[in-house]
Amino acid sequence: MASKAEGSTVPGLGPAVRAAATDLYYNSWRLVPANVLWSGVVLLVAGLALIAPPLLVLAPLVALPVAGLFRMTTRIARGEAVSFWDGIAAWRHEVLATVGLGASHLVAAVAFSSNVVTGLLAGTPAGWAFATLAGWGLVGTWLYAWVAWPVLVDPARAERPVRERLRLAALLVLAYPVRFGVLGLTLAVLLFASAIAIVALVMVSLAFAALVAARFVLPAADRFEARLARHPQPDAGPPRESEGVAART
Repeated sequence: MASKAEGSTVPGLGPAVRAAATDLYYNSWRLVPANVLWSGVVLLVAGLALIAPPLLVLAPLVALPVAGLFRMTTRIARGEAVSFWDGIAAWRHEVLATVGLGASHLVAAVAFSSNVVTGLLAGTPAGWAFATLAGWGLVGTWLYAWVAWPVLVDPARAERPVRERLRLAALLVLAYPVRFGVLGLTLAVLLFASAIAIVALVMVSLAFAALVAARFVLPAADRFEARLARHPQPDAGPPRESEGVAART
């Protein structure tokens, strides 16, 4: 169960970014190698797919180093001791859940992207509406990914069933779309800028983004569950954005 101390406050994005920068400063010698490992796996899978396109089926394996980074960053956010080997543990702990989550994100992204292109090429109002819906699907996939990974590997929730953790992530996105929309937009800008300066992406950018997500998502998840425990509403669905903590940047 998440600690009361962690769940008592929900930081805005600005404080989360500042806390993540401090975390990165003190843990860079652990996080940079984990970020480089992720980059290496991405390059390896991409290279194999170029040589033999059927090997693109290996793409979901990229989720393993991603989960490793989030295992490290969530432990840092929870104030626990962390090492590079916590990231390596993702390669043998809940592997099916990790690869399954990565595969679902990949399939959703490819499907929605294809639908966007198909709808735009149709050149009709119906096609544009179809492309718009698919575009929102892409946005939803992006936001869910940044919430699901910290919740899935949160050490405070490690004993809970995987399905329960992923359901909590979905409820969080539905309850606070603006809050997590701001997070998703910020991280998209960060990673896009890092892709231009490729060295930053290879060395540190995903680790920093994971730190921001952990610092931003976990307190929100703790507060959300505390509210549900105090005021269970099984037939009313999750609390809406207007009822919760407004996004603060």
